[in-house]
Amino acid sequence: MKKSLEDYKKFIFTGIIIISLGVTFSTTMSNNLGSIGTVLIAVGGLFFIIGMSKKKKSEKQQNTKS
Repeated sequence: MKKSLEDYKKFIFTGIIIISLGVTFSTTMSNNLGSIGTVLIAVGGLFFIIGMSKKKKSEKQQNTKS
């Protein structure tokens, strides 16, 4: 039985993964990929913010339906 994740959870998990990759790039590979790490942290934060916004909208719709 396959269970699908809600849309906002996909954005939040993607954001967390991108942020962790960015931290890894900016710390361990700072000589080669330091600036890319900073960009990945920013993009991951954007995905995280989008996911939290979608969660808020989803909860608001559920409360109005009830």
